[in-house]
Amino acid sequence: MASSPDFVNYICEQLEGLGAVRSRKMFGEYMVYLNDKPVVIICDDRPMVKMLPCLEELLRGRPTEPPYEGAKDHYLLDPDDWDTLREAVRLAEEVTPLPKKKAPKKKEPAQAEGPLPWDVVWPQQMKPALSDIGAWVSNPAFEELLAWMGETYGVEPSIEFSKCSLDKGWNVKYKKGSKSLCVLYVRSGAFAAMVTLGAKQLLELEPLLETFSDSFRRLYEKTSLFNGGKWLLVDVKGPEQLEEVQRLILMKAKPVKKQA
Repeated sequence: MASSPDFVNYICEQLEGLGAVRSRKMFGEYMVYLNDKPVVIICDDRPMVKMLPCLEELLRGRPTEPPYEGAKDHYLLDPDDWDTLREAVRLAEEVTPLPKKKAPKKKEPAQAEGPLPWDVVWPQQMKPALSDIGAWVSNPAFEELLAWMGETYGVEPSIEFSKCSLDKGWNVKYKKGSKSLCVLYVRSGAFAAMVTLGAKQLLELEPLLETFSDSFRRLYEKTSLFNGGKWLLVDVKGPEQLEEVQRLILMKAKPVKKQA
């Protein structure tokens, strides 16, 4: 199964702040670049890095496997281990040479069609307010989820810019302590919510799948496992998807007890 563009976007976001991060689709899979150096290959939603000498101490004991048939073994990275992922990529970038550039082919500039993309209307140097994001999304479910997150967990959202080419632009993140609750990706007329469930949470979810919608069950089946968990990206267009996202978040963290 090919890697999900949304999973690739998630990995790119984890690396933000280390330098210029981008991704490129290659033979149905993806390469992630840091400062134009190829550092992470993603195959079947599995991020991997070459077994470089500089990574031996950091990644000792980590599982290894080839990213594809005929390739050398790579270290398999855990995207939930934020510190190790970033340190491995930083060390790999230091010793990885820049690829040789090919002469660019001349082509006619593409003509813009349809509405401007989100990252063009709100570029990196112009941070939107939640009200600006809500106006772009223009869906009551977005405001309802924001209000529910505040009431249920007492947390404030963080508006952050993603440089990943797959989902470039400002998005909304919720955390409870060091735990990520969800990431909201901006769409026109809707939004997508990324909720990461671990192995224990999947055991809780699977007996309840019959109570979820057909579209969610299809999403669940096609989403690959990684380290026993799944990164579930739900397109929220109405009340049904909103309720399902709330149920997933509740599996990750219990509500904050309200003071009497």
